[in-house]
Amino acid sequence: MLMKNLFLKITAFAVINLLMLPAAFAVTIEGGENVFLNDPILDDAYVIGGNANVKSDVFGDLYIAGGSVVIDGNVHEDLVIGGGRVVVLGNVFGDLRIVGGQAAIYGNVSDDLVVLGGQVDVGPDSVIGGSILTGAGVLTVDGIVNEDIRGGVGMLILNGSVGRDVIVTVEDTLNISEESTIGGDLKYSAFISANIPEGVVGGQTLFNAFEHEKVVESFQFTFTRKIFGYIASLLLTLIFVLFIPKYLTRAGSTVAENTFKCFGIGLLATIIALIGSIILMLTLVGVPFGLIILASYLIAMYIAKIVVAAWAISYIMNFKKKVSKVKLFGMMACALLAYYLLGMIPFVGWLITLVLFLTGVGGIILTEGYYFKFLKDKKAL
Repeated sequence: MLMKNLFLKITAFAVINLLMLPAAFAVTIEGGENVFLNDPILDDAYVIGGNANVKSDVFGDLYIAGGSVVIDGNVHEDLVIGGGRVVVLGNVFGDLRIVGGQAAIYGNVSDDLVVLGGQVDVGPDSVIGGSILTGAGVLTVDGIVNEDIRGGVGMLILNGSVGRDVIVTVEDTLNISEESTIGGDLKYSAFISANIPEGVVGGQTLFNAFEHEKVVESFQFTFTRKIFGYIASLLLTLIFVLFIPKYLTRAGSTVAENTFKCFGIGLLATIIALIGSIILMLTLVGVPFGLIILASYLIAMYIAKIVVAAWAISYIMNFKKKVSKVKLFGMMACALLAYYLLGMIPFVGWLITLVLFLTGVGGIILTEGYYFKFLKDKKAL
């Protein structure tokens, strides 16, 4: 809430970095519910899996998405990860970019660490050669950061050392131990000032207190926006329930049966849609097609929320039996309300809804694939 503009800037920066996929003529592509890579990879690699474990060394860039991701080998160029739980044990000789619920970095990173996550840990033996740019619920740094730490966090715990500046917005707690060191300035915004041990900060310590009025205004704006979003989603849900209720039950069951797969497909589809639209709009002829892709994706954003709601109630309702439209709409309304309330949880709400949204996008794609196959089998296409 208080860090809205900052999170938008951090997210935009992270997305731009995530989308800067290099053109490669020789790549390794792996996918599946469980993916294990043990043999060395000499070029770029793209991996999607429910559970992904990379023990091999990768001599190009590695792009990987999954529910659980473990990197045990070394990546000699950039490493880009999207996952629910991420553990990096090996060394990264380029940039490390992560979007995840829980991320733990125990290896070394030669360049920058760009991370959006609920809980982010940098281990005591880790060295970040560049800076840490982050948006996190809880950021714990026990290792060494050669340059800066910048971003917005719910809580920052610093037990290691930072070579230059620490510039952060903190919603909850700033905890800096006596063993830690900051070579440059410490600049932080928070509700109350933190207790900074003497001798830890080499430069200046500058504190900016949040203004109560701005906090209230920000909450009112967020709450109003959520209400209008909820009403719009309810109207769209009503259309689905009245005219195509079977689509909802099919989509909910599909996500329940292929949760990790849906998340991976949703993440990949989002990246492709954004890259494709940007590339198309760079050409005069491709502008209309780029706008069509963006418009389609905006529509998918609302449908994805509805698919997530259908997924949630699939654990309560038996979709194999006939369900009345009144009951279906009522349960969907409750599930959608829970979705919007989750988004208002401090620190990690945005991340929870992001993961759910990407899973919903994947659910749309898999459901459409099911109907396409069904119509093809019936020779209707």
